[in-house]
Amino acid sequence: MFYRSFLLFLLIFLASKASSTEYEIQAEMVEIDTEKNFIKYLEKVTFNSNEISFKANELIVNQNNEQIDASGSPIELSFRENGEKINGQANKLQIIQNTLFLRDNVIIFRQGNEIKTQEVKIILKEND
Repeated sequence: MFYRSFLLFLLIFLASKASSTEYEIQAEMVEIDTEKNFIKYLEKVTFNSNEISFKANELIVNQNNEQIDASGSPIELSFRENGEKINGQANKLQIIQNTLFLRDNVIIFRQGNEIKTQEVKIILKEND
């Protein structure tokens, strides 16, 4: 049992170090698919990085291309644009490289305004 726990920790640690984007993910349960190179986080998932933070029901990290897919009912998120904190929610979230896609019942709260749509694409600031 200790060997499996240590191996799981080592895999997650190496996978996070291999990634060019730094982030922290916490969840109640983690499933690792070494064949497909996916890590699935389930139940009470929190994601934090310098660019974005969100809470979801499920999150999948594809280690092959560093793509992140999340779902929730809804996902609650916040990110910064030019120093301004922007909050929102959506049922589906996807991060591909430095692009954030929000889909399915999207609501963005910005400068006292509420924007509702089915899909939003946001270019996140690149790390220097």
